[in-house]
Amino acid sequence: MNHVALKNAINNLSIAMIYVRTTTAYLHNEFDPLVPNQELIAQFNIAAQSYRIKEFQDGATDNNRKVLVYQTEARMRYLKTPIPEPLESEEQLNSLTVAEIVTVFTSEYIINCSEELAQDSITEFGRINVLHQVWPYWREYCQSTCIRMSLPVSIMPMYVINKEIEKSKADIPSCVV
Repeated sequence: MNHVALKNAINNLSIAMIYVRTTTAYLHNEFDPLVPNQELIAQFNIAAQSYRIKEFQDGATDNNRKVLVYQTEARMRYLKTPIPEPLESEEQLNSLTVAEIVTVFTSEYIINCSEELAQDSITEFGRINVLHQVWPYWREYCQSTCIRMSLPVSIMPMYVINKEIEKSKADIPSCVV
């Protein structure tokens, strides 16, 4: 993790809003959630997909403002147990999937500096802070959607930074508008 780059982003960004951009919810493989005592395992995943910078005219001051906009995809799926060990393919795992919720969140951050943020600051902020800030919205959305789908409501874990993510230097795809 590049602590200097992350600190630079934290010092120059203010959260404006987080909202749902798209969502899908499915019941797969003839699954009936109303059958009692089904053994299911929940899997959760969240990842920043992309970012862009948008500009607008601040009506109060007539100044141009910049906003950093991230797209973050969150996923939850239930797998029917038992899960064979070892799994031979992704298709085999998909055949065990009985329910899935996929949501893309948009999070917007006001850029509070006149100079351009460095690429590594934007990337580090997206990998660490954005995911941490989107996670509570995802938890609430996922749990309420599970209720609406008559699925068991799993206790979703708190968001914890994966040590492997800290070590990786994978970039978030970007586009500037």
